[in-house]
Amino acid sequence: MQRILVASLLVSLAARAEDTHLEAIRVDAAPAAATAAPPGDAASGNRESARSPVPFEAEQSSGSGLPIHVGATVGLSLPRPLDAQLYVRAFGFVSVGFSYSDFPAFVADPLLSAAGLKNGQTTVRLDQFSAWEADLRVFPFAGNLFVGAGLGRQSFKASVTQSTTLGNYDGSVAVSTTYATPRIGYLWTVGPGVVLGVDGGVQLKLSSNPQVSLPPNAPPDMQSQADRVVDVFGNYPLPSVHFRLGWQY
Repeated sequence: MQRILVASLLVSLAARAEDTHLEAIRVDAAPAAATAAPPGDAASGNRESARSPVPFEAEQSSGSGLPIHVGATVGLSLPRPLDAQLYVRAFGFVSVGFSYSDFPAFVADPLLSAAGLKNGQTTVRLDQFSAWEADLRVFPFAGNLFVGAGLGRQSFKASVTQSTTLGNYDGSVAVSTTYATPRIGYLWTVGPGVVLGVDGGVQLKLSSNPQVSLPPNAPPDMQSQADRVVDVFGNYPLPSVHFRLGWQY
């Protein structure tokens, strides 16, 4: 009887030891299962690791347009005070432009007086003083400094009046001039699309076509003033100065 009890006790102890061993195995396996990534997360992790670590800014498009810019400026100038220009700048080194400048008749008296054309009994009244010009600029350092030249056509028309004791004599003077203007200057970009420019040079006559119409019995002073107009606006070098403000795209 004692043998049977001892055998039963040993069997019971062996079964309990087996249960404890299986439970220990289950406890150890649980963390591994908990730390394993789900299939979907594993695939996502593989895609993240395959992605190149490129900064966000580098992934943005920098544009594929050519380095060509179109601009327009207006400003004050000499010898014609009002100036407007359209231009195209390519690759930072060269610019081609086309401009129109004008001298309004109502502000012409100071210029004519400075040129000695409103003295005594002979007066000159400005009717037209304008020019069209094509302009080429080269930026040798691809920066703000440029050198260049313009080729233009200037039109000048004026009325000449001589007052005498016998009455007034009226005539007219017209001078069409083809000219070249070497110049040097700067063109700055001072804000988003905003440009500021200044340049200086000299307007040199290439050819001129004067047309003088005076009365047959015009006094000598009237003829002298007409000749002076032709010289000042058709033959003499004239200063060329521009102060420009504009926009560039």
